[in-house]
Amino acid sequence: MNDDMKYWRSLEDRAEGSVTDPHRFREFEPGAETLELNDVDRRSFFGIMGASAALAGSTLTSGCVRKGVQHILPYTKRPEHMIPGEPLYYRTSWAMGDTVLGLHVKSQDGRPIKVAGNPEHPLSKGASNEFAQASVLDVYDPDRIQKPTKDGVEISLDEAWKAFDAQIATLRSGDGAGLAILLDGEPSPTRRRLLKSVADKLPKAQIFRHDWANNAAARAGLDSVGMAGHTFYSDATAANVVVALDTDCFSDGDGVLFSRGFANGRKLKKASDKMNRLYAVEGKFSTAGANADHRLRVPSSHVGEFLRTVAGLISPDSDPSLQSEITNRAASKDGGIAHDARFTKFAKAVADDLLANKGASLVMVGERQPAWVHALAHYVNHALGNVGKTVFYAKNQEAEAGTLAELVDAIGSDSVNTLVVLGPNPVYDAPSDLKFAEAFKKIPTTFAFSSLHSETTKSASWAMPKAHYLEAWGDIIANDGTVSIQQPLVAPLFWGVSTIEVLTRILGTQTPNGHDEVRITQTTGKVTAESAWRRMIHSGIVSLGTSVTPAFTWTGLASALKTTSNALLPGKPSLDSMELILAHDAAVFDGRFGNNGWLQEAPDPITKVTWDNTLQLSPKTAKELGVKSEDLVAVTVGDATVNLPVFVTPGTADYVAVTSVGYGRKLGVVAEGAGFDVNPLRKSTSPHVVTGARLKATGETYELACTQDHHTMVEPITGRKRPVVRETTLADYRKDPDWVESYEMLPKEKIKSLWKQPNRTDGHQWGMVIDLNACTGCNACVVACQAENNIPIVGKERVLQGREMHWIRIDRYFTGTEDEPQAVMQPVACSHCETAPCENVCPVAATVHSVDGLNDMAYNRCIGTRYCANNCPFKVRRFNFFNFQKENQEMAPMLGMQKNPDVTIRFRGVMEKCTYCTQRIQAAKIKAKRERPDGRVLDGEIVTACEDVCPSGAITFGDINDPESRVSKLKKSDRNYELLRELNLHSRTTFLARVRNPNPALV
Repeated sequence: MNDDMKYWRSLEDRAEGSVTDPHRFREFEPGAETLELNDVDRRSFFGIMGASAALAGSTLTSGCVRKGVQHILPYTKRPEHMIPGEPLYYRTSWAMGDTVLGLHVKSQDGRPIKVAGNPEHPLSKGASNEFAQASVLDVYDPDRIQKPTKDGVEISLDEAWKAFDAQIATLRSGDGAGLAILLDGEPSPTRRRLLKSVADKLPKAQIFRHDWANNAAARAGLDSVGMAGHTFYSDATAANVVVALDTDCFSDGDGVLFSRGFANGRKLKKASDKMNRLYAVEGKFSTAGANADHRLRVPSSHVGEFLRTVAGLISPDSDPSLQSEITNRAASKDGGIAHDARFTKFAKAVADDLLANKGASLVMVGERQPAWVHALAHYVNHALGNVGKTVFYAKNQEAEAGTLAELVDAIGSDSVNTLVVLGPNPVYDAPSDLKFAEAFKKIPTTFAFSSLHSETTKSASWAMPKAHYLEAWGDIIANDGTVSIQQPLVAPLFWGVSTIEVLTRILGTQTPNGHDEVRITQTTGKVTAESAWRRMIHSGIVSLGTSVTPAFTWTGLASALKTTSNALLPGKPSLDSMELILAHDAAVFDGRFGNNGWLQEAPDPITKVTWDNTLQLSPKTAKELGVKSEDLVAVTVGDATVNLPVFVTPGTADYVAVTSVGYGRKLGVVAEGAGFDVNPLRKSTSPHVVTGARLKATGETYELACTQDHHTMVEPITGRKRPVVRETTLADYRKDPDWVESYEMLPKEKIKSLWKQPNRTDGHQWGMVIDLNACTGCNACVVACQAENNIPIVGKERVLQGREMHWIRIDRYFTGTEDEPQAVMQPVACSHCETAPCENVCPVAATVHSVDGLNDMAYNRCIGTRYCANNCPFKVRRFNFFNFQKENQEMAPMLGMQKNPDVTIRFRGVMEKCTYCTQRIQAAKIKAKRERPDGRVLDGEIVTACEDVCPSGAITFGDINDPESRVSKLKKSDRNYELLRELNLHSRTTFLARVRNPNPALV
């Protein structure tokens, strides 16, 4: 085995070295194998047993009933095109601020149950992300607004609309004076058209926009370089060098498109192939930093100076006056990070690499950076010749709208007596200095339209049900200019209306129709409107975007640079004056997904914490503060203080504290009680990065549900940590293409069975390959698997006991020092071993091998011995200690409508794990038998849920018995390896080893 690289999951794991106490990594946390009763004494125990016996005796005459009887009735008149049991698929689209995805949604008997990407949409290309995957769960959220309320009291829908129409009619008679409309950032052509009509017909009405998913700094940066009314997007397909500046580029904005393009440049077929290179410069350890070939950790406030340094080193021939402003920079009183030797060396290496790859490079900037940094990135990309090759611009004129701060000013000047809120939740997430909640209460009449009860609907005069995007007609324009249709899959469950319909009603239409409004927008002027409309509905695409040649002007950038030149460089943060990063959360984003259990329970890609936000500190900072993980710390910014639990995170910049927004919600059966509200620390002038924060230990602790040490693959007797990750550099790979073998304990020829293998090798034999070079650890596969296979959530308390039910876990391993680590992600699920150790220990043959190589589970046979889980070296089996499905159903009664009818609902006492989406396999086999004489399934016809969703295309599934299949070809790669091969399990799931491409100048 190659011992040159040592991998560790946590700081405790690293401190222990290569051998640990085997009992520390037991299958479940202490107490997980007992009933959920705290401090049960002898008397209580016998009381429980007595009650159990009595209950058992009461059912002797009627049998042991585990499930209520349900009666179903056939359709008296079946809907057109609907065959019971046969799903239908519809094309639609989804937007979260600037992020737009085309979707392909599965509907079962009129119920949307599963989201996939639209392969025809240029920004989706058949993939999606974890937020889009989880969005279907929100349709069945128990906290949806089911009836309108007036001052918190439910009223009839008719009464609510009468009041709304009467109020708007009064305002309409005064040209809209006193009316204000607050919208989210969804980019819709029909909304734009209707807002223009509102401005024309109600000239005194005021329109505002508030959406943390809109990258306001990026828009302002475009404006400053003469590109107002345009959007841009990045495609890394042709990029040899990518520089990610304070951005989690795999999830921010058009992250799906970027992930696919970037991964294509890392899928090495042979050692001689070219490979791209990623640099990350950041203070927060993100998935971009984890996947980077080189990472520079600096405070976010210094990232702009890094780009300025790089821009000065590039020295383009054009615009010498601008170049002068770039290099003209005052020094800070403490020298600043820009004067550190490592900073300078890193900037020089990046600049040289960019210059060596003109037209094949890409500089990206995150939302936390100010507008001038975004503008400077446009200048650098332009100077390098990247425009039209890796960065593209499109015309996209949004309707004029004011900011939330301007709305507060309007309220303060008494120019707003009626506010219509269409989607946002500013009472919760507005920056604290705006005091929006107080201003909101001063407005005489407020109508808040939302699909869920929120802090804003609770404070509003009238709370009105808003339709979910899967219940409403709409249209969306993406950053590349592609216009797509948003069509409903189900009628609004609670008579909710869309933003388009509310705007139409404000204009005076008493019976608004979203379908008609969208059709007017998209078919007006078309010669064959009916056929054009049908084509749009069928494909989900109205028109593909067209990139434009940008006409940059650099005067605004020069002015911004001159302004920053007159100020000192940002000083280094210190223990007494720390930098606080307020990042959007990988699970709940800004809080809009706070009531989504799938996302709340998805472990953070870096910390692996669920159900909470934390205060991430570097090991050095935590040591100097005298705190450790789970210590509660008071964070003070100005006169606002919030208590947060520490999580010591390797790779975090020193004297930088990182936390996530979106938690501490006061409403929602799932959201309430999860995490801490950090919005009081946000300021309108610095909503994402705050300097001068003070930290003080409170002496209290707070328990965090962290999965990073759960299900660890440790030898059960010796405690030896098994080598699971294979990783090298591109240079070493080219020197030794067979380097993967150096990690193995035994050569292949030495691994032999004592008996003849019983497994069949004829017909279809299914297998999977996961490319670690492409996997970014984004959690999309985890959530997609949960949606497809009816996997329940278990809650924070059960996660603390190691009972999470995910069929896929994404192991995150650090390597290197605790200050400057690298990280690698490895998805692990059931490997479907050909000599599966779980099969030969099951006393009732509940886990058996299928003729096509799957490790099947017969749920009805399982008696819950858990021998199979004990004998699984990968620790990928999950046991239903309690009836989690019933608990989920009681918490969310509508949740049953989302369930996939092709997958069995598991009860308490059943072992479950990945099935390779056997329901999809069987459906494809049936279809093939029906359509082909030989009944053979063609390569690519079966796509598992995890493969389907993966933005980077890291997962490939297929027939390993077909030498021409994609999966067979990947298994022949010299990067292919089997996890724990020395155990002679012949796993059907294998991995392609990780290869990094470091810059020799920085090695």
